[in-house]
Amino acid sequence: MKVYGITGLPGSGKSIISRLAKNEGVHIISMGDIVRKEAEKQNCSSGVAAVNLRKKYGNNVIAERCVEEIQNHSRDRLNNQSNTLTKVYTTKNQKQSQRKFKRVEQDVYIIEGIRSPFEVNIFRRNFKNFKVIAIHSSPDTRFNRLKRRKRSDDSTDFKTFLERDRRELKFGIGNVIATADFMLINDGPIPIFKNVVRGLIDHEIKPKRKPYKNHKKNKNKPNRKHRKNPNNYKKHNKQNPNNRNKKDFRNKRRY
Repeated sequence: MKVYGITGLPGSGKSIISRLAKNEGVHIISMGDIVRKEAEKQNCSSGVAAVNLRKKYGNNVIAERCVEEIQNHSRDRLNNQSNTLTKVYTTKNQKQSQRKFKRVEQDVYIIEGIRSPFEVNIFRRNFKNFKVIAIHSSPDTRFNRLKRRKRSDDSTDFKTFLERDRRELKFGIGNVIATADFMLINDGPIPIFKNVVRGLIDHEIKPKRKPYKNHKKNKNKPNRKHRKNPNNYKKHNKQNPNNRNKKDFRNKRRY
């Protein structure tokens, strides 16, 4: 199982990584969705709901719910997977036996919206080799994106936008960004940033398998390279430098 976390201030481009990774078969868990569901229950904004959740259940409540969701999804996926692989074995008595195995692909999960170092510690405690991907964008770029996005918790006022940044920084998101394993800059055109994300997915998050090359294919073909006969070098190898003729050294000019 591989688990990655995405962190960044609002409007930095966390959802771009989630969308591209989801197309490659990665399961996405959004911590913001958990907060928004709680905000609907409490009839308040998502910022107020996040603060209330942490005050009532502690700083680790959202991370613990994400861990439960990942564990339940992985367990259900293994139980419901019906793809089987049949292998044939030959015993010492030249008898063949067949065994069936489940063809299981590695589970890859992405947790979107990590905000505090407490959450990072919980994920690292429950998942080995947990890594954090941080995205950075300038405030002006993020504010323009939020105005175009028009989500329920986004604001078109720059002052409220800065207040939201301060609230996120109080959670400790600055420390999470500073200690991230990967840092992506999303301050330019979106197509360029998408190419960077695709490269990260192909090489790190979910690398594609290389085709198997059969090295025995050209075994019977003659080698076209000309091999030098090692016997030609026996005379030079056997020569002892101490047995050289002393006249050779007399004729040499000394400097």
